[in-house]
Amino acid sequence: MLRKKHFVSILVIFLLCSFVLPLSASAKTPRILMVGDSWAWFMYLNRSLRDALEDMGLGEYEEIGIFTTVPGSEASQWVNPKWLEQVRKELDNYPTIDIIHLSVGGNDFLNNWRIDMPPEAKEALFQQVVRDTETIIRALLDMKPNLHVALIEYDFINKSRGKARCQELNMAGAELSRRRMEMCKNIDRCFYIQTYGLMQYHFGVANDIPPHTVPLPGQYPDYKPFPGGNPDYCNDTKAMMDNVHLSSEGYYYLAKYCIEVIYKQWLTNVNTPITASKKQ
Repeated sequence: MLRKKHFVSILVIFLLCSFVLPLSASAKTPRILMVGDSWAWFMYLNRSLRDALEDMGLGEYEEIGIFTTVPGSEASQWVNPKWLEQVRKELDNYPTIDIIHLSVGGNDFLNNWRIDMPPEAKEALFQQVVRDTETIIRALLDMKPNLHVALIEYDFINKSRGKARCQELNMAGAELSRRRMEMCKNIDRCFYIQTYGLMQYHFGVANDIPPHTVPLPGQYPDYKPFPGGNPDYCNDTKAMMDNVHLSSEGYYYLAKYCIEVIYKQWLTNVNTPITASKKQ
């Protein structure tokens, strides 16, 4: 990784100039824009995608996300045209970007869901989150004709909520996620990545589940199993930074999974359309 330092001597300036061409030749091309909440924000801060891209032979590409990721943000906020305008500005600043990594909706769920809420209130909440997510996706896709949007789902978390244990919270989140998956299947240039159980697959669960023994989350077209992993358990503490966010290693595995599932195809087949009828 290149680090910028301040030099004052003529000699060092001369030496620096001699490296201009090599540095230019090694410059990375921005192809992915991180958009959304703290899961996208932490992935960008950790440069999870950058590292995973390098490890998978795609190191000529990188992600951007400093101005389009907002910790704690909700989908209900990202539908605001002023918020979306910031995304448009970044797309204008980096015209080579043609993939959006979208992480929204988790805070809408965590801030409003209760295990004892009336069924009609839960239904209204879930419908609103799905509507807001769809509004965001369609607004993003309208910004560029060659843009693809990947909606990245969340994994199991270790947080309880009121009377709900973490397992019950996770299964309610998976129920909402299934609805968003069905919504994405009907939008051209949009791809849904299911991630429930990914951390259990890589880390296992201490004393109960060895790594690499539970099923990976299912992907397009049937997304089976949904969820992946073992929903009777939450995540191992090694997978988590806190009760809600993944560890740096966890976000690396998430980034690598996104590349394996669809980003590699998008990055290496620029002219291949990904539609609702044919995602892979």
